[in-house]
Amino acid sequence: MADRTPVRQTNTARDSGTVFAVQDGDLHIHQRIGTHLIEELEFGPTPPVSGEQPSRLLSAENRVVAFTGRDHEIAELTGWRDGDAAVAVRLVHGGAGQGKTRLAHRFAELSRRAGWLVSRARHSRDVAVRPVEVPAGNAVVASARLLVLVDYAERWPLSDLLALIHDQRLHGGPALRILLLARPLDNWWHGLTHRLSQSLGIHPDSVELAPLGASGADSRSAFEVARTCFAKVLGVTEPITASPPEVGGSVLTIHMAALATVLAARDGDRPPVDPDELSAYLLVRERNHWLAMYENERRIESRPQVIGRAVYVAALTRALDFPAAVEALRLTGVADTSAGASQTLDDHAMCYPPHDPETRLEPLYPDRLAEDFVALQTPGHGVGGFRADPWAGGALTELMTAGPRTVATTLPLLVEAASRWPHLTERHLLPLLRKRPDLAVEAGTVALSALAAARTIPLDVLAAIESMLPPDPPPDLHAGIAAVTERLAADLSRHTVDPVRAARVLQKLGWRLLNAGRIDHGVAMLVEATAATRLLYAEDRAAHAAQFEFALRTLGRAHLRVEDWAEAAGALGEAVGLWSSGDLDSPPPPEEVATCLSELSLALWRTGETTSSLSTRHRAIAQLRRLVTDHPQYRITLVRALIQQADQLRRDKRAGPSLDALDEAVKLLRALTATAEPGLELDFAAALLGRARTLRSLGRLPEADHAAAGAVRVFRNLAGLDIAYDQDLAWALETQSQIHAALGWWTSAVAAQENAIAIHRRLSRINLERYGPALARELIDFARLCRDAGLRYQDALGALTEATTLLNTDHFDPASQDRLRSVAWTLTVDLLDASGRHADADAMRRNEQEPPPPPKARKKSLIGESERRLGRTLGNLSPSAASQRLERLPYIDMAAALIVAVPSRRWLTQLMAHFFPYVQQQIVEALIIHEELLNAPVLLSFVRRRILRLPARHVALLVQHRTSFSIAMAIFPRDDEELRDAVLAELDRHLADRIRRRLASDPPE
Repeated sequence: MADRTPVRQTNTARDSGTVFAVQDGDLHIHQRIGTHLIEELEFGPTPPVSGEQPSRLLSAENRVVAFTGRDHEIAELTGWRDGDAAVAVRLVHGGAGQGKTRLAHRFAELSRRAGWLVSRARHSRDVAVRPVEVPAGNAVVASARLLVLVDYAERWPLSDLLALIHDQRLHGGPALRILLLARPLDNWWHGLTHRLSQSLGIHPDSVELAPLGASGADSRSAFEVARTCFAKVLGVTEPITASPPEVGGSVLTIHMAALATVLAARDGDRPPVDPDELSAYLLVRERNHWLAMYENERRIESRPQVIGRAVYVAALTRALDFPAAVEALRLTGVADTSAGASQTLDDHAMCYPPHDPETRLEPLYPDRLAEDFVALQTPGHGVGGFRADPWAGGALTELMTAGPRTVATTLPLLVEAASRWPHLTERHLLPLLRKRPDLAVEAGTVALSALAAARTIPLDVLAAIESMLPPDPPPDLHAGIAAVTERLAADLSRHTVDPVRAARVLQKLGWRLLNAGRIDHGVAMLVEATAATRLLYAEDRAAHAAQFEFALRTLGRAHLRVEDWAEAAGALGEAVGLWSSGDLDSPPPPEEVATCLSELSLALWRTGETTSSLSTRHRAIAQLRRLVTDHPQYRITLVRALIQQADQLRRDKRAGPSLDALDEAVKLLRALTATAEPGLELDFAAALLGRARTLRSLGRLPEADHAAAGAVRVFRNLAGLDIAYDQDLAWALETQSQIHAALGWWTSAVAAQENAIAIHRRLSRINLERYGPALARELIDFARLCRDAGLRYQDALGALTEATTLLNTDHFDPASQDRLRSVAWTLTVDLLDASGRHADADAMRRNEQEPPPPPKARKKSLIGESERRLGRTLGNLSPSAASQRLERLPYIDMAAALIVAVPSRRWLTQLMAHFFPYVQQQIVEALIIHEELLNAPVLLSFVRRRILRLPARHVALLVQHRTSFSIAMAIFPRDDEELRDAVLAELDRHLADRIRRRLASDPPE
């Protein structure tokens, strides 16, 4: 039984930095969203492995087999680790047993020797995380560089994985590296990369781990090393004369074959060659280990059959806390009583000691062995020598239907195992999913993605699963939903001839891909779906008006999400126009009308249409006020519309109406507090910050200070846990500083501004391009405060020097850059005078203006070395194989690799046939970013042909915003007079005139 004595919490410090809240040697971190545990990895001597239990011998953590090979991968990881970035995230992905964990542990060990603090993060679902009070704002490590390993990253809910990476306490040192390990590279990764790019400007990368046995020599070498290590541990001193089998593929497969060879040599057996029989051969010896512990050593009281059933349950549920483990054994009939279950759990823990002493049912490792054990224990396989347990089928059903926690672990393992063991699909998985398709949704995004990727799952089952999807799914489900939808849509596109249905499916898939983080794919699909629906509407307005209106709203919302304001305003405005066209039988539901108007008002505001924006949002607010009378769930939507309206009114110098809107929002928020709706604190903080700014503009400074203090307090609490709120806190502090300066509270004003600067300095280390401009402005504001207050002149001059350095980078638009440089120059002169350095100030005045900025560096090529390597190999691949390599990449990397490949026209045509039209369009839009396109005539010709298919407005967007003038001229549709004139009409007047001049001097042939 587990020790129930109270746990002592201590705070300890290491030489390399300060670690906090250490409990039983583990660092526990608790988040508002999600919970995780971080434990420091230790690399002492290799732990002794007694007995011949195959799972322990094969476990990567026990390091029985010496690490060999992977020199290239270690070197790449080392280069990534030692790069200049303050924060970097990398994913290493590959199939089961490829050696991801072994590689990561070896790299972690080497990193520890290089002076890094090395930790491992585990999700709270896999450990018993006990409540530990940890004060917000403390760093896990104050001075050391930190490397965090996250195994099975694909199993984490996206929000929890983001919470880990955003954890403020990880960001206190000079460098943070987060290394994720996962099997699949699918929608969960796209969602993570998009969300991190949005929240912090972090751009993670990924590396696929190739099989160690990529060549026969590699396989034989790995096999010999493993065989030698196993022979040493098992005490097999006699030379093994059997020739090594022909083994390739994963590291684990090679190690399993080596272990079987050693065991067979010792026992006089013939080692199996077939992979299924190899697993069975080793798992029989796993069973023999339980038998020896029961009959010979008497270390356990449970019969081997009972232990086998507990191992089966553990593989499917993974580690559980003690009460949940007892319930799992009773549910599946492993034990009839709590006392019997407790004894079985203790015996199982003797065989498989848990990582966390507060948990039970530690699963069998490696995963591949656990999956094969589930398959062999479940009736229906044809492997001789391993007797299945008839009990397993019923237990599997019980676990699948026991609730979200259990089905979320059981179903993904079952799908993975079924890819190698067909009887699991035919006799267990499909019958259950046909009866209960809702279980796949309940299991979550990992299960949905696995089912969508499994070609053994027929489309009718996926369609039934899709029918059970919730209408408003949580964000953590988006990746799995997109995977299911994409598989169904791919089949439909091959068989449907109905343009109405095809457009609807394309629209649904586009929106779901957008939700999953595949932004380029999603927007391109929605553009294509809207274009198709527009044609249908043109043919029969009455029949297709509703579908066209919905397509426009959806497309506009997508453009809004990616901050393409002009396109959003165009699509949403056209949708609103249809409401009064007479073509619709009825307008959309009131909540949709209000949402669309609110979104349109934002897009109009961001495109400079202030008057139209205010009037449109006024209509939205009026609609929402009527709506919340009977539907109070829309109060928070009304609150956000009011806050947005107030912000715009304040910027339009209409402080009175702005304050009225904010007062209404605050009143609604206070009424909502009783509902305990999550996220309200953000809306409260936004409303308070808006009030502070508006009250300041009205001269009501004491009230403004009270509101600003409230906003700072809320944002400080949020930022204490999540670094993504740091910039919000900085803005609130800056507002507080301005109010204190207006009140004459100079010391506190300067202090608040310094705090805002410190935040943006930290953020600028993460992404200078995103946060550098804000830092420069805050430094200039700090200098102005010091000048006006008559304080800290030298610090102010230092701040201006730092700001000037930032202003000489490429991260500012030219107008802001010149204006800020002028302000900094003026402040410098004033501060030099104020500090008594009159000669220096006069010297600056004699120069009349600040020195010109240094010349900008010549723009570098966007094609990286990895894309160059891929491009050089593409030409040796078939178009089909090349498409499989390319489809895993972002579009800009696909384009770069194609440019390097210099494809022939025929090869390129065959390659593009493997991609959807929307993918081809995204490749085109990525190609025109690269100047090297001008030196690739086949690709340039391909781009020109695709350009001719686009609407004039789309071509104008590409020419105006997405490419250089030289490429714009190379792809401009000069030979299509109608399209050419329409594009010129859409362009900015100056650019259009420049193109006309070039066309006049270089007429078409």
